[in-house]
Amino acid sequence: MLFICMALIDDEEDKKSFDELYNKYETTAISIALKILKNREAAEDACAEAFLSIAKCYERIKNLEPQKLERYIVVTVENASFDIYNNEKKYGKKVPLDDNFSDLTDESLSNRDYAEIVRCIKKLSYTDQEILYLRINFGLKHNEIADTLHISNAAARKRLQSAKENLIVLLEKEEIYCE
Repeated sequence: MLFICMALIDDEEDKKSFDELYNKYETTAISIALKILKNREAAEDACAEAFLSIAKCYERIKNLEPQKLERYIVVTVENASFDIYNNEKKYGKKVPLDDNFSDLTDESLSNRDYAEIVRCIKKLSYTDQEILYLRINFGLKHNEIADTLHISNAAARKRLQSAKENLIVLLEKEEIYCE
């Protein structure tokens, strides 16, 4: 599996860096997947899917701060695990996202109170929180979000649009955002 991931990365330095990342987080990733799937083989499959997704967008995420990179890995492993779980059981667990929506850059939100925006994001559905987290904290594009969440590009675009609309509605309701 590591060989396949390495084949997706062109730069030799990046290959070495990815190998170190893989070795550092493999045990943690399997542990996260095991908690969700309760099956070692399925957990290993989820980790393989997650690291494959990470390799596909490694150029974009390789320079993230360690905490953000770790959170990205966790979210990717969780989503790969949920994807497997959903395919097997047609039911998905929901895991709360962390509170770190630190890089709000959208122009329509840039002058708003950070704490109030985070509070409103926490009120959104898990799906909305998740997609906003990937877009805001990691700056992922639609196709990268689609790879991370194991959904189509069209679904990623639609979910992101819906999440933004839901956030704006909530911000307007809370009188934090008014056009």
